[in-house]
Amino acid sequence: HYSWSQRRNYYVGLTGVEAFVTMQFTSDFQEKDIVFGGDKKLEKLIDEVEQLFPLNNGVSLQSECPIGLIGDDIEAVARKKAKEHDKTIVPVRCEGFRGVSQSLGHHIANDAIRDWVFDKKESDFEPSFFDVNVIGDYNIGGDAWASRILLEAMGLRVVGNWSGDATLAEVERAPKATLNLIHCYRSMNYIARHMEEKYGIPWMEYNFFGPSQIEASLRNIAAFFGPETQGKAEALITRYQPLVQAVTEKYRPRLIGKTVMLYVGGLRPRHVITAYEDL
Repeated sequence: HYSWSQRRNYYVGLTGVEAFVTMQFTSDFQEKDIVFGGDKKLEKLIDEVEQLFPLNNGVSLQSECPIGLIGDDIEAVARKKAKEHDKTIVPVRCEGFRGVSQSLGHHIANDAIRDWVFDKKESDFEPSFFDVNVIGDYNIGGDAWASRILLEAMGLRVVGNWSGDATLAEVERAPKATLNLIHCYRSMNYIARHMEEKYGIPWMEYNFFGPSQIEASLRNIAAFFGPETQGKAEALITRYQPLVQAVTEKYRPRLIGKTVMLYVGGLRPRHVITAYEDL
C-alpha cells in the first residue's frame, strides 16, 4: 500500500550502511484500512522516515491503486507533515499511470512539481547566464550523462538533469535557469510551458540520437547563447568527427541499402528515425 524505496540501478555498497534500496517502509495495510482509511499509517511512515533518515531532503508519496479506490487524502497528510518536519513532501495521486499511453500520468507528475516543489524553499543557489535544465530524459541507458558531457564541453552548466536521476535540489532550482532543454516533449511539455509563462524561461527541443541530430542540436542550443558558445560547439563537433567517421565506415558496408521497419511506441521513436538514416 504505502512503501518507500530508491532507484535500484544505483544500488552499490552495504545494505543499511550506505545503500538503502532494498529497505522498505511498509504500513501493514489491512482490510479494515480499506474501510476506515490508511492515512494515519501513512503519517506514521513519514515519521519513521524522518527518525531513521534525518538527513533526508524530502519525501514523495506515490499513491497506488487502493488509494484511488478508498480516496485517502494524501495531500492533507503531505501538508501536515511538511509543516511538522519542515521538509518538502510531494503527494502524487496517479494510481496505475492513468490516461491513454500514460499521458495523464505525465501531466499529473508535472503538476506535482509545479504545486508542491517550486517556490516552496529559499535557496542560496547562484544562477549564471549559461545555466540549463535538461528535462524529460529518463536516463534509462545513461544517455542523460552523455548529454551532460556534451553540453558542459561547450561551456554550459547543467543545473538540473531531470527526470531520471534528479535530486530534489535540482528540481527546486530549475526556475533559475536560463533555458530549458526538452528531450521528451510529450511527457514534460506542461512544466516547460509553465516555467515559460511564470518565470520567463524559454524552452527548446533537442535530439541527441545519432550524429547528424547531435550536430544540429548542439548548433541550435549554441545559437541561443551567442558566438562564444557557438565557437565551442563547432570545436566540439570537429573533435568528435573522427569517432563518427570510424563508426560509419565500420558499419556502412553491412547497412547500405537496407530497410528498417519501426514498431513505434516506447522510447521516443521519432527521435531514432534520423539515427537509422545516419547509418
